[in-house]
Amino acid sequence: MSQSISQPRKTDAPFILLVTEDHYLRTGFLNGQFPLSSCCDYTTLDDALIAQTQWPSARLVVDVESRSTGLLEKLDQLRRHSLFPPFLTPWLLVRADNYDTRLFCKAAGPFHVLERQLNAAALQHSLLDPLPPPGTDKDWFSRNEWPILQELSRGKTLRQIALMQNRPYSRIIYRLSCILLKLGLSHRQELLHLLNNLSDCTFSLTS
Repeated sequence: MSQSISQPRKTDAPFILLVTEDHYLRTGFLNGQFPLSSCCDYTTLDDALIAQTQWPSARLVVDVESRSTGLLEKLDQLRRHSLFPPFLTPWLLVRADNYDTRLFCKAAGPFHVLERQLNAAALQHSLLDPLPPPGTDKDWFSRNEWPILQELSRGKTLRQIALMQNRPYSRIIYRLSCILLKLGLSHRQELLHLLNNLSDCTFSLTS
């Protein structure tokens, strides 16, 4: 965990808990104007989540472009803290040109997904906006769909997943169709392409 010299005293709640490995992004926050400069920065999500228990009012801002931890692993951790107690609502920073990651993050859970290149005024406006993220739980991957995506990201085939979950292959195909719908995709091959872009693994959806 890295802590800046401008980090608030323990009795003061920071405005932002920032998770990033990007020195320039971190510096931009810390050298910005208040309240963005009221920021505690961390290199791991684990450390930030611990801090969130101490400062529950702070905004959790996660730079998902920092990939020392896999994207799905990071999103899985955020889902467990957002869909269940303490029901956090994190802000995820994604590059404007990273369409696949932005699309996937929006379907992964109740997250605010922001462009990393937002100027300070727009970022501050979003962080101060009390509105919940767009969508409902029907728009996000369900607890039955998410494990399928996790196993696909580990290189498992649909038939292997059916065996692992002790479910009929037809049910896995049905869940896959729900996943495609939530991502706005038409074909399995598009999901294959998306997952390949999000991971170093190579997948197969047909065997």
